[in-house]
Amino acid sequence: MLFPDQGQRQRAGRRTQRERSATTTAALVGAARELFSERGFHATSGEAVTRRAGVTSGALYHHFRNKRALFRAVFDAVERSVAERVAAAAAEAREPWGRLERGVEEYLRVILEPEVRRIVLVDGPSVLGWDEWHAADATHHVRPLAAALAIAMRHGLVDRQPPEPLARLLLGALTEAGLAEGADARASRDAVLWLLRRLRRDVPMR
Repeated sequence: MLFPDQGQRQRAGRRTQRERSATTTAALVGAARELFSERGFHATSGEAVTRRAGVTSGALYHHFRNKRALFRAVFDAVERSVAERVAAAAAEAREPWGRLERGVEEYLRVILEPEVRRIVLVDGPSVLGWDEWHAADATHHVRPLAAALAIAMRHGLVDRQPPEPLARLLLGALTEAGLAEGADARASRDAVLWLLRRLRRDVPMR
């Protein structure tokens, strides 16, 4: 067919509009991610986000109901990137305990990065509220951590018990380590790794 019919032109127009919308959303989330990391949620204005994204304020409120909704999109993007990095690090190990330990070590490294610490640990609970933040954190981290613990249990490396409560306790310790500052940051990281290794059945308690 040499010339597209009207239906084809309409479908192409819709695809183009969806592409433009996706590009604008990505620009807003990217700009907000940079600014929330640099300044924090409360010190970042919507105008600053649109200026850095190179879009109008109308575009911001067309794609996001308010600044909080934009923050939730940024928060989810950061959490996904953390989860992906943890999963990639864990996958480098060949056996269950190695995957569990490498995943925890990578989480400890990533959570101390300024962007992640600010958006996930500092602003996340205050902006989203405890219940929403806790549910989002569980989606990204508790479930894969519980799955890794369950595999370790099946291999006889960890005493059998419900894995999800144990994963929540371990993630709580990881969160506290991420919030620690100065000399306490290293001590907290070492304490979490010590705690993790005490879970292994063939490591004597000391």
